[in-house]
Amino acid sequence: MAYAPVITMQPFRFHSIYQPRIWGGQHMRTMLGRELPDRETAYGEAWEISDRPEAMSTVREGEWEGMPLHQLWEERREELFGPGYERFTRFPLLCKILDARENLSVQVHPPERTAAARRGEVKNEVWYVLHADPDALIYGGMEETATLSDIRRAAETGQMEQLIRSTHLEKGEHLYIPAGLVHAIGAGHLIAEIQQNSDTTYRLYDWNRTDASGQGRELHMEQALDSIAEFRELCRQPGYLTEMPHFTTEEYRLDQGERFTQPDATRFAIFTVLRGSVSWDGKTARQGEFILSPANADAVTAVEPDTVLLSTTV
Repeated sequence: MAYAPVITMQPFRFHSIYQPRIWGGQHMRTMLGRELPDRETAYGEAWEISDRPEAMSTVREGEWEGMPLHQLWEERREELFGPGYERFTRFPLLCKILDARENLSVQVHPPERTAAARRGEVKNEVWYVLHADPDALIYGGMEETATLSDIRRAAETGQMEQLIRSTHLEKGEHLYIPAGLVHAIGAGHLIAEIQQNSDTTYRLYDWNRTDASGQGRELHMEQALDSIAEFRELCRQPGYLTEMPHFTTEEYRLDQGERFTQPDATRFAIFTVLRGSVSWDGKTARQGEFILSPANADAVTAVEPDTVLLSTTV
């Protein structure tokens, strides 16, 4: 009996979608060597893989060049991504690079109970530090004795730093942010973020910041307070790399010339280059780039010694 051969797919990338932010900067150009749309704008985010109507990724190379991610998800889901994803109406992950020249707002993403009540989207995410200034801080979780009334008062009086926990993470460390955890990225970070495909964020406090006209940004006090869950600690344990309930992210260290593909070849994976570079089919991806490796994909090869790659699966 003859068996049809498995068709090998090539990994591919998407065009970056750069988002100006009041807290952003130009570190994606100076640290990652990217060509940004201009050298004056403060770019806070690059959406690297996004199936969002307001910011839709399009393929930048290969057989699917120019196609929107959502079209691939609708028309070639099992072929490119593998079986078992019928429950997802959209591609389930959103991948970004964040440049925090200034502090991001103190915020919280809704857990399931709040998202359902307020018609928002649940959002769990993980941050990987590509760069951190020596005095840069990550904020997450509240002091155990803090009540919702305490948190409201701190936000309204500009005293949030007295209640929110903070820590310093070095380059190469990570932090898991579950829905319901109050959190913020402090100034001086360049971060790779992998999250559920959601864009619901409730802003609790914005460091008393104002824009050029003296206006503060909109806060979402009631929604944020309603979203704070039982997660109060900074979730930093290494186990969170492999125990996240909504997606799994694992770190791999590759020697020069070593080939790598996802352990389960029947399903897609997202590769994130944290250090070094990888190549495939005449293409090269460097630090900060995201690669979509489809089901039955050909391997990528480490170009440099001590290349570090994340592999994220659903």
